Amino acid sequence: MTTPTLDRVLDAVLRVDAGLNVQFISESGQRWFTRVPGSELPRNFAEIVHPEDLPGFRQSMADAPESFSCDLRVLKGGTECWINLRSYLLTAVQQHVFCIVDISMWKTEDSALRHAALHDELTGLPNRAFLKKAVEQRMLDGVFPFSVALLDLDGFKKVNDTYGHAMGDAVLIETTKRLQKLLNPGDIMARLGGDEFVILFDGKNAQAAQKALKNVLLAVARPYDTAPHNAYLGVSIGVAEYPMHGEDYSMLLKNADTAMYFSKKSGKNRVTVFALTDANVDFSIKAAIHNGIQEGEFFMEYQPQYDMDRRLIGAEALMRWTNRDLGRVGPDQFIPIVEDSGLMPFLGKWALRYSCHQLKKFHALDPDFVLSVNVSPIQFNSDHFDQEVLEVIAETGIDPTRLILEITESTLMSSQEKTERALAHLREKGIRFSIDDFGTGFSSLSYLTRLPVSSIKIDRAFITAMGAGPSAETSDNKLVCAMINLAHSIDLKVVAEGVETDMQYAFLKNAGCNLVQGYLLGKPMSADSMVRAFRQQLEVAA
Repeated sequence: MTTPTLDRVLDAVLRVDAGLNVQFISESGQRWFTRVPGSELPRNFAEIVHPEDLPGFRQSMADAPESFSCDLRVLKGGTECWINLRSYLLTAVQQHVFCIVDISMWKTEDSALRHAALHDELTGLPNRAFLKKAVEQRMLDGVFPFSVALLDLDGFKKVNDTYGHAMGDAVLIETTKRLQKLLNPGDIMARLGGDEFVILFDGKNAQAAQKALKNVLLAVARPYDTAPHNAYLGVSIGVAEYPMHGEDYSMLLKNADTAMYFSKKSGKNRVTVFALTDANVDFSIKAAIHNGIQEGEFFMEYQPQYDMDRRLIGAEALMRWTNRDLGRVGPDQFIPIVEDSGLMPFLGKWALRYSCHQLKKFHALDPDFVLSVNVSPIQFNSDHFDQEVLEVIAETGIDPTRLILEITESTLMSSQEKTERALAHLREKGIRFSIDDFGTGFSSLSYLTRLPVSSIKIDRAFITAMGAGPSAETSDNKLVCAMINLAHSIDLKVVAEGVETDMQYAFLKNAGCNLVQGYLLGKPMSADSMVRAFRQQLEVAA
């Protein structure tokens, strides 16, 4: 009665001797073994085990002779079949019982899932995960040189937008077919997404890859009859060589991306080998900025501001960026590139929203805490600047009278009527404005009375140039005094930035400056550090 039960559960039951000669096969097993045309019942089990799996199978028997389980391949009439085998030792006769379940379907599905995880669904090419594994394996094996070329199709967006995504997909598939014909054994072509592809050139340095990529330019340049009116495309390509241009996958691909951006900027439809020039540094930062926004690499720090009795009363919010490859990148490096690449409206609004959320937390400690946030000229000149600011205030629920927006002097001087109306609208809501870097570009001071500003911030260059002593009579000291007196004469407060010495502080206090910030009293810090500093002040006051 045992056999019928086993027949319903198992595909085959065998009994073999010490030499793996088959002594018994269940009825279901006989049907299973002969299901494939041309197959016969096995006389010795070892003869049907796949040669690659036989050593492992014998080792399993040696390691656990009484019972073991393993997955292996057997051959039925020359056809490969995956099985799960469980073995039990019949001690009395020194024979083994093999209980077999056919798992070919599961293995096939598993293989399909693995393939899907590592390949692009549209083109069938390896995807980003596959490429990363392939590159890192070559690095691990010490195989070099090799090069990666990042390809971005020129004009694809127009085809996609004009004729639709189905036509765009057809163009991508056609591009894949054209380029695959150009690959040598060992080369790998992958699709990163959209119209971006990567070719890994096995055994080629950057110069050899650049020469081979001329055929890629020609292949893409041929008209695409898959699109109406025979669409024409180009391709911008950047090349990076291992290990010269990057010692890990991320750096290698980033530098290829940088070179590709340079090809785009230089006229498109060309190949550029990565080289660390000033221009490429800009492109490198630009490419990293896009990734940094997606990865959440940007954050805010806060430089404390003090009154002339050295009491912490507010802070200036400062945007910061730490990139995983470039490290800490200074605002003087990334802000101009952010503005040039058109990302400042997005990043500036993010900084304002983030800072206002934090101001709400600061107000839990002191409702009079004031936060200054810098506004880019691009944000300031936006048609909806005032609306965007009011939306952030409504979202965060802050007291608008505790928010100061800092705008550079040159931006205010070139302001148009629409932006002046926006300033007036925001001022009606209680928001204050401060002129940042005051004194660095003025030729007319009429804007001070024309626009609704409440304070000026004296640029650090003037503070650094001041002479020593609280009553020094140098021309630089007189200029700072003149700025303070001018501001006070039209009811504006004065903030001095870059205060680093007690002498500077003493002079500014004597001259009637209202607020100071600088390394003397506090460096830019995290929000948590700012909270701790404020709590310490409260404890001392108590």
